[in-house]
Amino acid sequence: WAIHLPGAIEAFEKLPGPRRMVITETPWEGGFGRPWFENHDLVLRWYDHWLKGMDNGVMDEAPVKIFVKGKNLWRDEQEWPLARTQWAKLYLRQGGRLDAMPPGPHERADSFINEPWQNSDTVSPCVTYATSPMARDTEYTGPSALYLHADLSGTDANWIALIYDLAPDGTRTLVTKGWLKASHRELDAEKSKPERPYHPHTRAIPVTPGEVDEYAIEIRDTCYVFKKGHKLQLSIRGQSSPWEDFAIWFHLNIMQAVRHRVHHNQEHPSHLLLPLVETPEQREEISAPG
Repeated sequence: WAIHLPGAIEAFEKLPGPRRMVITETPWEGGFGRPWFENHDLVLRWYDHWLKGMDNGVMDEAPVKIFVKGKNLWRDEQEWPLARTQWAKLYLRQGGRLDAMPPGPHERADSFINEPWQNSDTVSPCVTYATSPMARDTEYTGPSALYLHADLSGTDANWIALIYDLAPDGTRTLVTKGWLKASHRELDAEKSKPERPYHPHTRAIPVTPGEVDEYAIEIRDTCYVFKKGHKLQLSIRGQSSPWEDFAIWFHLNIMQAVRHRVHHNQEHPSHLLLPLVETPEQREEISAPG
């Protein structure tokens, strides 16, 4: 998800003609290891069919094959995002909660200040929000977005949103992330979708200090099952931590202390938009007699 996934998904959506997409996990967060030997068998079958005319069944397979993290199994799908997706909102709430219930009118904002000269072995300042423990295995598969209402004390800042799987024993697993420079918050209304905001990045618009803006932050697509008893945790910060973030997507810090204040109330309903997908077990429960 860190580098090449957005390009693959955009190509799958826009290219005409026959196409197939495989979304998988790789040992290295930067992608397949050189010379990409992990997918040579797939590439060879594709070229054998289209360049040599071999009837090897490659076009009889499902258009999309995904690796379901959390359960660690493969599954075939017919499209992306999945047609059966139920778009679910989780609202940022007072007390560090993530809740399906929208916030009330008087919830107080949360804030943090970035560290311009942060030590390399320290965790970046942030605010976190988490759901209650999952009542059952819960799958989120597809694109996500964070709609963040916030104000800044400076004219620019970074927003970095990370989604974690928080286990009952307190261990955390990074599921996916998204990021946006505050001065590049401008949206292309024609190209944007609720689950996939599109930023043209053609100009920088300085932030007015103290003014609340909405930041629509694209979160990288994922396919992940949060097990029963686990929590979904959202962490919002303004800078990368060198020991947590690989160099090729390490974000240059804003070299002045900027207060980031996140609002979540009736007027400013900050929320995550997530692609909820019924698991096969849940579909069996729904279709079972009685």
